Formats: sequence, structure tokens, C-alpha cells
Amino acid sequence: MILLAESGSTKTQWRAIYPDRIEELKNTPGINPLFLSFEEIESIIRPVSGEVEAQLPDAVYFFGAGCATLMAKEKIGKAIFSVFESPEIIIDSDLIAACLSLAGNKPSIIGILGTGSNSCLWNGEAIEEQIPSMGYVLGDEGGGVSIGKQLLSDFFKKQMPAVLQLRFSEVYDISREKVIERVYQLSQPNRYLASFAPFVQQHIDNPYCKKLISDQFENFVNRNLLYYCRTRQIEANFCGSIAFAHADILNAICKTHNLIVGNIVKEPVDGLANYLKDKVC
Repeated sequence: MILLAESGSTKTQWRAIYPDRIEELKNTPGINPLFLSFEEIESIIRPVSGEVEAQLPDAVYFFGAGCATLMAKEKIGKAIFSVFESPEIIIDSDLIAACLSLAGNKPSIIGILGTGSNSCLWNGEAIEEQIPSMGYVLGDEGGGVSIGKQLLSDFFKKQMPAVLQLRFSEVYDISREKVIERVYQLSQPNRYLASFAPFVQQHIDNPYCKKLISDQFENFVNRNLLYYCRTRQIEANFCGSIAFAHADILNAICKTHNLIVGNIVKEPVDGLANYLKDKVC
């Protein structure tokens, strides 16, 4: 049995992969080694062992946000080994997970628009080129964090339409002091900022919300994806909750830039599980 984890900053999805079937396990909170300690990561992973205790995994595959560096991979690897003592532990980024799930062995532009954002040019075997995401402070265009930052800024600076300004204050009991503390003093500010993104989806018929998403996607495409197709036209595939929720707007923005859109899926985990089942089991 192979144990698969696909993690964003918000949640981690687990699958137990057998030669003849794939079992869905309970989700756990997101595991991003950039924001969590070894002890915190271990405490999130440990409950999963109760679901597979009858058979320890032959291998654990972990794909997650913040797992691109050796230091991050070592932190995750030690936490996984402390729980499962698996003889084989493979750790890679959520971007690789998206590539394998969405494109497999086909060349593709890959875009992730979830809590954060990321992208690359996948040649069917490896990442050929990548514009760096730069994280929630310097990047993440089009992701939930960037949307949340824009919403909060517009709310406090009175840039929202009056009806949305009122509705936002009713839905979220927030103050300037509370936001400052949560963003600048407490842990995982990226997750907090992204928690405001559903407000846009719930009010997407309002021109303000539609323009906000359009501007975010335009920024993401211009600053990331267009670089990959400067010499040739290649299909773009997307995953992530924000991409999926606003697929019609994403399609429209891509069309204005002559980008061919393939699939837009909410989560890459099932495609990734099927890929591993075919390749490894």
C-alpha cells in the first residue's frame, strides 16, 4: 500500500493506494513547513496512522506547498518517519503534484490558484521553466491570499460599493486592530487572509467582485503564464479552489491572451492518485 498526501496551506488530502483500489482518508489541516514546526507537523500527521494501522505503508508520497527546498523536505520527512517508519518517503512540491495530475507525460503550462498561486512550464518529465511564486508577501497573484488582501484593503479604505461594505461588516466581525494583530503578529497569516476569498464568490454577480477576480487573474496571467508561451503555443491546465470557483472568468482572461485552456479542476489529488497507481503499484 502507498500512502499519498497532497497538501496546500489550508488542508491536506490523504489517499491509501492499493493495486486494485484507492481509498479516501480523512482530511487534515494544511501542512506547510514554512509556517509549522516539526512538532506541529507531526501532530497533524499522527491521526492518519489510525486509519491505516492494519497495514503500514510501503511508501509515503507527500506533495505540498512550501516543500521546494531541502530544509523543508527534511522537516516533513522526519515528521512522516516518526509516525510511519516507512522504508520509502518521497517528498515534493504541490507544483509537481499538479503537473503529474493535470498533464502526466504531456507538455503543459500548469497554474495553481488556491490559497496561494504558482505556475510552471512542464515538459512531460520535469519542470522546464518556472517563474517563482514569491509567496504571500511578494507574489501569489490570483490566489486567495491576494484576493483577501485586496478585500481587506478596500474595506478599510472605503473602496467597496456601499452595499458590499455593509455586507462585509455583517459577515466578518473585524476591526483594524484585530486584522493588524492577526496578520502581523500571529501565525499563518496567509491562511487568515485567504479566508476572506469566499466572500467574492458569494457576491460574484456584483460588478466590483467580478472586476476584482478579473484583475487578479489578469495579473496572474501577465506576470506568470505569458512568459512560458513566448516562443510557442501550449495548452494551460489549472487546479485550485479559486481557479475552479471562477473558471468562466479564468477562461475568458486566458482567451484574450490566446492561451488554450485544457482542464480546470478544484483539487489534483485524485488525478495524482491514479497516476501513482498506474506508475508505482
